Amino acid sequence: MNDASNSQPAGARGASFAAGSAGIGLLLCVYYAWTWGRITENIDAFAQLFSDFIIYYYPMGESVFRTGLPVDGFLYSPLAAILMSIFPPLGLSASLVLWGILQVLFVVLYLLLFRRLVPAGLPIQLLFAALVFSSYPLVLNSMAGSVSVFMIVGLFGLLAFNEGGRRAAAAGSFVFAVSFKLYPIIFIAPFAARRDVCFLLFAGAACVAAFVIIPGILMGPDDTVGFYGGLLAQFRDSAWVADNPHSQYFPHLIVRLADMTGHDVRSYLGLLRWIGLGIAGVNLGFIYVIQRARLRRADLWSFQVVFLTLPFVLKTSWPHDFGFLPFTQALVAWGLWGTRDEAAAAEKAGKSHLVRAAVAVFLLFPSIVLSNVVFFNAFGDFARYGALGFLFWANLLLLIALYLELLQPALGAPRRPRSYDAEI
Repeated sequence: MNDASNSQPAGARGASFAAGSAGIGLLLCVYYAWTWGRITENIDAFAQLFSDFIIYYYPMGESVFRTGLPVDGFLYSPLAAILMSIFPPLGLSASLVLWGILQVLFVVLYLLLFRRLVPAGLPIQLLFAALVFSSYPLVLNSMAGSVSVFMIVGLFGLLAFNEGGRRAAAAGSFVFAVSFKLYPIIFIAPFAARRDVCFLLFAGAACVAAFVIIPGILMGPDDTVGFYGGLLAQFRDSAWVADNPHSQYFPHLIVRLADMTGHDVRSYLGLLRWIGLGIAGVNLGFIYVIQRARLRRADLWSFQVVFLTLPFVLKTSWPHDFGFLPFTQALVAWGLWGTRDEAAAAEKAGKSHLVRAAVAVFLLFPSIVLSNVVFFNAFGDFARYGALGFLFWANLLLLIALYLELLQPALGAPRRPRSYDAEI
């Protein structure tokens, strides 16, 4: 790559990235200190730091081996419940400190994974750091002490391990993400599209071990079955999600927007779900096209499409589930203004400076603004911010940008040999 910043020694690049990220982080810490009262006033539901950990995760760790049943509101796997059992012996105060350290650690891992997966220069890397530190979904995740950042790091870790040929580690990283919520199962789609039987077998074996064998040994077969039964009961009793203003699930958003205009379209909720599944199906087809064309960094782009598909299939789609947006936004920015090689490739594919500028102005920049904590603070209404679906629209704008960026080269590219991926 002909990126000037990449001509520096690796150590110097790493030091520059660390220093720049720290500087950005400190500046945003000053902003958060200045506006923290306003943030907590707006997000009063999470005024108690790490509320998800205190209300759900810690009690689950206390009771997992005693009752063998999920506590009310704990919608994760038995393996996740077993992992939470590490904390109660430490006491709540020490556990909260450890949980905070883990939150910070995984944000750092998120930053490092972008550097590992995207051969971008320092400006794009620092853009990513700025997006991460100012991301409304990630701020919300940190306030609630939720696990979304763990899942995102697990999924990008899967990609990094797999690109390095470490299939077992990739499968382990995949299971780590899936152990919290089951929806990351959809991330096997790129591997199924390219018929990567080896990884699929590793992932299948890891899932059997994580969801059947390990809980069966540690909890016992009866408690494991009972735990899954308790989860199913809670999932069946989840109709309330449709009325929650923070759900960014496509059908729920359409129903809310219709309500705001005085129209009742709840009777069409089933149809809206089918439309969402249809869009998801089109996106999976898009992934197949990307994989079949063997574009450069096909797996990385495919993962972005999968992430952007989630609001069309995930019935909760809470705001903190959108912590992947900074990665996709920075990746699109790199595709638009990255290296000279990438710019030349874009020109060759028929993407003029004008087209790339239009994508940036009308798709990328609004997506960044809508998902940024500064915009959220300026908007100033937690419930209405969710009800209007700003994160859904930020997600949709990026999805359109990916189609504009990838569809033409994917359809026009000759099919490349599998060895081409090693040229990335």
